[in-house]
Amino acid sequence: TSIGYKYYIPKGVTLIKDNDFNQKFDNLCSENKLIGSNIVVCDKDNVLEKCCYGYQDLDSKLPSSLNTIYRIASISKTVGAIALMQLEEKGLIDLDEDISKYLGFKVCNPNFPNDIITVKMLTMQTSSIQDGYDDENPLYDDIRKGYNGINGTYLDVSLKTLLTDTKSEYYTDLTFGNYKPGTRFCYSNFGCGIMACIIEMVSGELYVDYMENHIFKPLGLNASFKASRILGKENIATMYYKTSSGLHSVVKERFTESKLPVFPLGNNYRGPAGGLFISMNELSVIMRMFMNYGTYNGIEILKRETVEKMYQMTWCGLPNDNYRAKGLQMKIIRDVDSFTLRGHTGGAYGVRSYMFFNLRQGLGACFITNGIDACDDSAYCNNVFYGTQKEWIEKYGKELKTDVVITKDEIVLPERKIIHKDLFINKDNPYILGKAFADAIDQVPVYDEDKMTFTITVNNHEHIINDVIVYKDELYINLENSLKELKINYKKENDKYLLTL
Repeated sequence: TSIGYKYYIPKGVTLIKDNDFNQKFDNLCSENKLIGSNIVVCDKDNVLEKCCYGYQDLDSKLPSSLNTIYRIASISKTVGAIALMQLEEKGLIDLDEDISKYLGFKVCNPNFPNDIITVKMLTMQTSSIQDGYDDENPLYDDIRKGYNGINGTYLDVSLKTLLTDTKSEYYTDLTFGNYKPGTRFCYSNFGCGIMACIIEMVSGELYVDYMENHIFKPLGLNASFKASRILGKENIATMYYKTSSGLHSVVKERFTESKLPVFPLGNNYRGPAGGLFISMNELSVIMRMFMNYGTYNGIEILKRETVEKMYQMTWCGLPNDNYRAKGLQMKIIRDVDSFTLRGHTGGAYGVRSYMFFNLRQGLGACFITNGIDACDDSAYCNNVFYGTQKEWIEKYGKELKTDVVITKDEIVLPERKIIHKDLFINKDNPYILGKAFADAIDQVPVYDEDKMTFTITVNNHEHIINDVIVYKDELYINLENSLKELKINYKKENDKYLLTL
């Protein structure tokens, strides 16, 4: 086959022969001006599709292959959360504890000094800790303040300085949002960096070492948050982004030959939010570990109940950068064919990526491109994201009947349990935690914190649920009225609700 912007099979690699899927993937990549791309589609036990397209490096005409290693951007957040949850399993981290306990110094939002910032808030992007000056705006490129001003530099600025030292030249009030911690969503790379620092402080290992020693090596993966440690560095893809002045490249040497020093434990907040280097083939191993409830090839990385905890909906709100709901460092979407997916997307230096899977179906995919040859690439990116998801969902997704059991303490689904503290309030006329209810019926809601409305779309019809109560900053909806409004069949047996979906 030709190479260029065409489907390429590397020497010695046999792909599953389904020309229909391969050709559709090839067409999507070509039509949307991708430079290079990989996709790997899996069920719990098998790789179903592997496709490669275009160039790993455009200048040398080196084609993409299954061995191509990418800097996967923000999918790194979901992978990093595995480490956090391992430490939580060992009783070394309490997700509801103040992050100050683990960092060794007091951290609070100066606008809300009496409210703690918990570890869980970091994973939900609700901590109120922000990235500071917008790193996408050239006007702020030379401002060395806050996370975005320090990230990517060699400046030896401690985490404590950025979070607490108001007299430091590197501190900015923009680090903290003007809202109570835990109540609003704001996408924060810095928050993920702080999560990594907590992992360092608790484990006594540098973040890059912990990830390799406890996740990558046990799974047999050639992966690292440090590009210089990757085996076969020649397989690291060049990244491309286009501006009005032309196509720009970010070569692998920028990372493999980086002189960024290793900072002391608890200060390596740069990189964890997006800096993992891994191939799509090997990222799919991590995805299959999730789909098998924490175990891969007999190797337990997480416990089943931990995966279930990560998977359940812990935040929902108004759309913000395409975010409507989250698990623990997991984005939750329902954009294609009424099929709910969890995982993460990524975007940096021209890379666009996703790792999404459905636990009940035991089905998911890892996708990446190292660049789109267009100045305004958002529409092209959406076309490929939704187009590829539609293809593998339509081919491998199944219609599954779901029985849901709701009790006062938990919600039981065929594939997992949903457990929240204060699941119900007002037992005589039961109000259920809104996000838990939406999770139970496999929907992605929109919660408007200002208007106090909770919207669920069923069968392409929006239902605005107004019978709501706010308790401890959480929204609750009237369970029986909501079931009737949504026309969901149910039976009540004492305090138990039996739903058929």
